[in-house]
Amino acid sequence: MNEILQIVLIVGTLLFGAVILYFLVKEKLHLKYSLIWLLADFVMLLAALFPSVIGKIALLTGIKTPSNFIFVVYGLFVLLILLVLTGIVSHMNLRIFRLVQTQALLEERIRRLEGKNGCQNMPDHHMLNKKGNGTDE
Repeated sequence: MNEILQIVLIVGTLLFGAVILYFLVKEKLHLKYSLIWLLADFVMLLAALFPSVIGKIALLTGIKTPSNFIFVVYGLFVLLILLVLTGIVSHMNLRIFRLVQTQALLEERIRRLEGKNGCQNMPDHHMLNKKGNGTDE
């Protein structure tokens, strides 16, 4: 590998790692979601630091060139990231579904309690605008 290319790859992976850490510090990315990105960055850094090891692993796996091996590894990381994100979306979808059910049950309970107490002069929730003040502004 060309030394200039190796230096560019090392600097690029270090910058990518710094961006991930910045997002963690600013709480724009949760630790449990960033672990896969940190792992991918670590593998990229190892590939940049030790290109001969990547070549040997590529030959052991039956892949002719190290660049093809790196593409395969990165493709697997993309699939892994997609799997993790799909799991997160599925989990959030279930949480939203449960939240909507809970809200509907609470609204029904409020209606029943208002009916028992005779609180007819309170505005219904569907008559309130987004600001919650009951006006049509």
